[in-house]
Amino acid sequence: MTPSTTTVIVHLTDHPSGDPETSWIIALDSLDLPVEDVMSELQTLTWLAGDEYPAMSSLQSRQGVYNWGASNSFAEFVLSVASGGIGGLSAMAIDAAVRDLFTKLRERANGDDWGSVISEENASQVARSRIATQYGVPSDELTIQRAETDATIRTHEFLFRHTDGRTFGAVVGIVKDSPTCMRIWREAARSDT
Repeated sequence: MTPSTTTVIVHLTDHPSGDPETSWIIALDSLDLPVEDVMSELQTLTWLAGDEYPAMSSLQSRQGVYNWGASNSFAEFVLSVASGGIGGLSAMAIDAAVRDLFTKLRERANGDDWGSVISEENASQVARSRIATQYGVPSDELTIQRAETDATIRTHEFLFRHTDGRTFGAVVGIVKDSPTCMRIWREAARSDT
């Protein structure tokens, strides 16, 4: 079965069973890559440190079919990598490795053509939606604290403040002509005392 939609999520966590510090997400239409190959590509991310053993991690996949008058098949892959097991690699190195993998996957998928840019408003909506889904907060309770655009790599980076004081961040860009929330993160609520 070739799924109609495929979602790949990579979490950076303190422990693979814990909540993620940072997540990278990509949703793909009609990915032309066998499940085993996607699993193999994700497993390479656990070897980033170049150690004798992979970083502590958990890799899960699931497939299914939705029927609601029309049928749609899906596949989902979730990799959680423990940050303590990555040998001190910087977040930039991990971000680059995940971005390279996502670009490779995007090249093997079909999707809507969004051109080479996404407006800040549309990028903000994509970011809010992904944060709401991942962290269970209503998107209308997120206020933009900072928005930065990098025209060179075609991304928008946002910092949001939730009504309870927590801070969330997101990077949204274009990956093979499709707007993608490439990375999200959260920080604990700050104490005003």
